Amino acid sequence: MGTPKSIPPSLARAGHISLFSFSTTSFFVSSLSLLFSSLHIFRLLLLLLPLTSSSPSPLHKTMAIPPAVLKTLNLVTYIIVVTALAFHRELIDKIYQERQNFLTTTPSGLIIPALVWFLLGGFVLVQWFDFAHDYVVEAIEWNLLASNLVMTAWIFTWRLDWLLVGELLTIVNAVLIWRLYIKKHVFTATNLIDYIFVHVPFSIYAGLVWFDVFQNFFAAFTTKEGGPTSWTAFAAAGAIVICLAIGDYHAEWSRDPDSWAAITIGLLLLSIGAEQGAEVPIIFVTCMISVGFLLNALIRRFVNTIITWHQRNMDDYAPGERRHLLG
Repeated sequence: MGTPKSIPPSLARAGHISLFSFSTTSFFVSSLSLLFSSLHIFRLLLLLLPLTSSSPSPLHKTMAIPPAVLKTLNLVTYIIVVTALAFHRELIDKIYQERQNFLTTTPSGLIIPALVWFLLGGFVLVQWFDFAHDYVVEAIEWNLLASNLVMTAWIFTWRLDWLLVGELLTIVNAVLIWRLYIKKHVFTATNLIDYIFVHVPFSIYAGLVWFDVFQNFFAAFTTKEGGPTSWTAFAAAGAIVICLAIGDYHAEWSRDPDSWAAITIGLLLLSIGAEQGAEVPIIFVTCMISVGFLLNALIRRFVNTIITWHQRNMDDYAPGERRHLLG
């Protein structure tokens, strides 16, 4: 019996790569399944969030800021934060370029925060009209001016390299915007300007703030070292699933669904997936599946709205005949 032939190095390397690819794929699929199963649990937790009542509390009445002062502070703090953002724009761009991570978006992803600040610029002007008065006093309250000051402080934390403080500030900002967002649902728009500059900005902002929290964390404390199979990549995929749960809540499961917040989250996920591409399959696949989930939820909501509208129309049209046909 002859001695066994040694395996050529090229075949050995190929077998090792095949085994590694198989194990990586299996790990990826099982982890992705676990992440998406957590979506339903997180969605149930979101449904437990209490919504504020339509009437302000006695504490709100006693601590209310005079309307003229409140509107002036909204305007002044908006000018401060936008000026700080414009002045430090190159610094912020440089930091994000130097800190590439698994939640980095394409340059087109910056359109959404730019849109938010543009619409908020319209809001600080429109807030002086009568139709926006109650909305500003009872829903916005001090949340917006506090948010503007927090975002201004966040810019300087990055300038001073105080990354942990910056992360805490993004969380505070998310809480402020979420609080404002919940309170605003008591009000409905009375005209197109009211809708565009008073209601829409905070819907988009409510979808954006959670990305600020996650992107700030990953930019501050992680890199792409270790490649697409590292713990950082899987943690980023988990953050994407959490954003999907929030978007799904906005699109379909909230007591007052909001398409703008869901669309914002969907576009940001699409931007992240496009930036990471096939080189980071777990991020790319998770983003694409998440966008599909959100698109499906938005389409279902749109169809249900059309059906409800049609049924109401039919009820208003020849109700006597309809009752006769229904017997």
